[in-house]
Amino acid sequence: MQLKISKGYLDEKRNIGFDGAWKQALRSYFKDFIELCWPELLDKIDWTKKPEMLEDEMHALIKKEEIDKRIADKIIKFWRTDGVEVFALIHIEVQLSKQIDFSERMFIYRYRIFDMYKKDIASLAILIDGNKNWRPNEYCQDFCGSKLKFEYPILKILDYKDKKDELKQSKNPFVIIILAQLAAIETSGKLEEKLISKFNLTKFLYTHGLDREIVLTLLRFIDKMLALNEEFSLKYISQVKQLEGESKFSFITNAEQMWLNKGINQGVLQGETHILVHLLKAKFEELPDEYMQKVHEASPDILTKWAINVLQANALEDVFKQ
Repeated sequence: MQLKISKGYLDEKRNIGFDGAWKQALRSYFKDFIELCWPELLDKIDWTKKPEMLEDEMHALIKKEEIDKRIADKIIKFWRTDGVEVFALIHIEVQLSKQIDFSERMFIYRYRIFDMYKKDIASLAILIDGNKNWRPNEYCQDFCGSKLKFEYPILKILDYKDKKDELKQSKNPFVIIILAQLAAIETSGKLEEKLISKFNLTKFLYTHGLDREIVLTLLRFIDKMLALNEEFSLKYISQVKQLEGESKFSFITNAEQMWLNKGINQGVLQGETHILVHLLKAKFEELPDEYMQKVHEASPDILTKWAINVLQANALEDVFKQ
């Protein structure tokens, strides 16, 4: 399964963690994604066996010079209902604009997978760009009697624009991913509208009846898709604080991140250890004892540095680099 995600709407100062957000969303809600966006595949997968994300195998497929450009690429191993083991590629490509060779690259990655594993492959292009007319769905070659045609289905996020009310009736967590992506497209370059959309999505998420851990993961995705500058982030935080005061729920917001971005003044430093542990667990879910000990033994200056590192770290060990 090859998922190519393409876009052409991100602000110049887009969130550094955008690629990781999509990777995490598909890792956390793979079955929900299949159920909502690719139901034809749902009954073909044996869900009694947990799909596996394979990092090293992904790098083996990609040329060395391409790896840094494709940090969100994934291979997922799963089993079909007939017992056959399948290696599937989820290829997430975040590009700034549509590219002519998109279909060619869809084909290249497909034959690389087949050449390595000799397995059946289902390809799907997820298009998250803002151009409603760009719909690449085939790759063709025709020369001197030799013909090749590779067709694949596409999932155009913009096609959900008129289905928002229908989406909001679903309890599928991946609905939030779709709605956040739509909001990012529709509010590109419009901070006030982005603030409104971000808060409305947050409010919807708070009242959607999902488990706390699911809410936390989805809030992180929303935060990355709808990144705001400092001024509007402060407004968003204020709105969320009021929302939490009016509701029975209190989830992590980006308030801690704003404190860190503003330098963590002396007043905020009170309880800095608690804040860092909270951020680490929110982003990486687990905090091994060795890292917990480091946090409790560190000086205030070191804690501040590590807390700032959390904002850009892709792995837990990256946070603790001196």
